Amino acid sequence: MDTVTVLLGLLSIGLVTAASLNVDQQKLQLANNGSIASDLASGNSSLNSTKDLPELSDDDNCSSLVNANSLSQTELMTRITAGCRYDRMEPPVTVNANGEIEPVAVYARFYINALKDLNSSDLQFLLQGLLQLRYLDSRLAFAKYAPSRQQPVVGESALREKLWVPHLFLNNEQSSNVLGTNEKDLLTSIYPDGTVLISFRLQATLYCWMNFQKFPFDEQNCTTILESWMYNTSMLQLHWETANPITFHSQLQLTEYDLDGYVCNESVSVSDAFTMTHGALVGNYSALSFSVLLTREVGYYIIDYFVPSMMIVAISWVSFWLQADQTPARSMLGCSTLLSFITLSLSQENNLSKVSYVTMSEVWFLVCTFFIFGSLMEFAFVNTIWRRNNNLELKKRTTKYIVRSTFVPKLKRNPRSFNRSHSSMSSCNKIGGSNHNNNNNNTVITIETPIIIGDGLCRENSSISLEDNNASIGSGSTAQLTDTPQAEKPPQTFATMTPKEVSLWIDRKMRFCFPLAFIVFNAIFWTLVYCI
Repeated sequence: MDTVTVLLGLLSIGLVTAASLNVDQQKLQLANNGSIASDLASGNSSLNSTKDLPELSDDDNCSSLVNANSLSQTELMTRITAGCRYDRMEPPVTVNANGEIEPVAVYARFYINALKDLNSSDLQFLLQGLLQLRYLDSRLAFAKYAPSRQQPVVGESALREKLWVPHLFLNNEQSSNVLGTNEKDLLTSIYPDGTVLISFRLQATLYCWMNFQKFPFDEQNCTTILESWMYNTSMLQLHWETANPITFHSQLQLTEYDLDGYVCNESVSVSDAFTMTHGALVGNYSALSFSVLLTREVGYYIIDYFVPSMMIVAISWVSFWLQADQTPARSMLGCSTLLSFITLSLSQENNLSKVSYVTMSEVWFLVCTFFIFGSLMEFAFVNTIWRRNNNLELKKRTTKYIVRSTFVPKLKRNPRSFNRSHSSMSSCNKIGGSNHNNNNNNTVITIETPIIIGDGLCRENSSISLEDNNASIGSGSTAQLTDTPQAEKPPQTFATMTPKEVSLWIDRKMRFCFPLAFIVFNAIFWTLVYCI
């Protein structure tokens, strides 16, 4: 029994000694990795973890960062981004002195190479450029491991896949992709202090909500919105670079617009159960936006639309110099000008999106159509007057009386007027002729005698007495004319115009009214375009 007891005691001492040696070896290995240090001076055998180094890990297989100056870029980044030291699923947030989490600040810069295909019908435009993102990730700082390495570590997609990168998206995109021939044009740079710079060439088709109320004299603001997708403002905040956040290529040219500049903005997008801009995530998300200010070039529209339309409207006025009875010429001229202008307008309106409000081009189209249609209706009106058989009786040859008599003609004739359609004297009124036994057998004829007074006509009723001395008037007997006193009506001054004269008078007035009205319309139209 004593022998067995001695052997068990020796075995226990050996096991304790072996365990102690294993712990010491583990201390030395972790101390070389820089993650765990042993307090040998105090003689305490417990392990003390340090929080000032980002390489805290319980993995025994972490590669050492000793002599990092001799490592290649690939080996250095592989050891720094190892799973025991770096978690690419976690953002590089920091905690301030108050214990509050400070969000990651991501700074953006956009270099625009091309801006084209501003489609008015689809409300889209194509953007090509270089997007650059900059942020600080202290976990990737290698200055303390490789102090002699001053140049940044540069890599492409393989390096980016090892890092945490902010997930951003274009809020108003229709489609987008990263450009590249063999591989995606994506460049990742890591500086010694942990600053990460990600650059990639981007092509995106974006929606631009255009306003065509002043088309084709409109100014458009096409906006590009860059927004955080996964992290809200408590974890990530986006900012524009203070120096040159947006730059354009020196040879950038637009075919239909002039580039007037840009406007940058930083905002916050709210996602809730109603908007659902970020799926099931609810919160405030940081967003960046920049608007490109564009002014449409009107030279094309002036030459190809406005000047030809003015000429077509002026051609329609040629009918005012043709007589009202020239129906084929005037009707052909009016219809051809109207159809030509409609064809011109439709070819121009096909390039514009169908909108619910009235544009300036539509105002121009409607008014010009009214002028052309008005000249055609004027011909129909004067042609109707031309074919009238009755003259117009006017008090004066003024516009007021001519227009009034034209629209409301006095077709009732004076019953005492002389009937010019009969050449026989048998139509004359015989006064007292019905009494054949009357000794005074005289025939009285009332004739309106026109007397020209100034611009008007004065007509007097004269009574002529023909004494029938038992002789027939038709046989050439001599008649005795006697004037009767004018006691029935005082003399009245008035004028008479034939339908042809009225038609010509209307055409002469329209030769000035139509051009004058069109000039007034142009003055109002171009004032609204450029002054409002």
